[in-house]
Amino acid sequence: VGCMLTALVVTMFSNLDLSQDPVYQDRLAKGLVKPAVGAQNMQLKEGAKLSVGIFLIGVLAVVLYATAISKIGGKPVFIENVVVPRDAAIMSFMLGVATFITILCKIEVGKIAESSVFKSGMIACVCVLGVAWLGNTFVDGYKVQIGELSSDLVKQIPALLAVAYFFAATLLYSQAATAKAITPVVIAALGISVANPGDSYMIVASFAAVSALFVLPTYPTLLGAVQMDDTGSTRIGHYIFNHAFLIPGVLAIAFSVILGFVAVAFV
Repeated sequence: VGCMLTALVVTMFSNLDLSQDPVYQDRLAKGLVKPAVGAQNMQLKEGAKLSVGIFLIGVLAVVLYATAISKIGGKPVFIENVVVPRDAAIMSFMLGVATFITILCKIEVGKIAESSVFKSGMIACVCVLGVAWLGNTFVDGYKVQIGELSSDLVKQIPALLAVAYFFAATLLYSQAATAKAITPVVIAALGISVANPGDSYMIVASFAAVSALFVLPTYPTLLGAVQMDDTGSTRIGHYIFNHAFLIPGVLAIAFSVILGFVAVAFV
């Protein structure tokens, strides 16, 4: 619901017409982008639908495997002795998917490096190994301090937990790492336990704020989206923070957190 509200607000108050976008018009005049032909006039290449089907099967396999190795109440769902961890399994499945698509859909391998998706992926890889990794390394050295600061903040005003999640996720580049760094110290600070749930509802209501990975425009998915949009309308501004994802992202999190508090009020 938060995402849909954000889409509604952005659609109503943003100028989404490419004919009025100066960057797109400049790229169009220079021949850097081709005019849109419309979906009805688009000719799909042979094997395009099959490639999508193979990819969806791969995604389903990843979800099923991740579910199978998960634990509920300390007990494994299906696989007890996990040989291949989740992250390695995702890479293995997706490399397998790429192999099957290349073979079965008769991909011209020599043209892969020229595609916009490949170029975007390589830029994202550089950012993972460079800026994002550097940021994570720096933050890892201060996880204790970040946790203590968040704990003090939430002790004084418990409702600010969403703010703590938001800024921690901005630095940690990971929802899971943010939750693992902040949630335990917050639980201890608020004295939450099974016998004394107390303010535990705030953790549930504020949890959407761990998705603030977009604030610094160095996240691989964000950079990939910028590269893939050849219209130039998805861009990072001159002041770094004035990028295309900031306002929609903040709105989505704000709506989600507010709706979370509204929802838990009725539980």
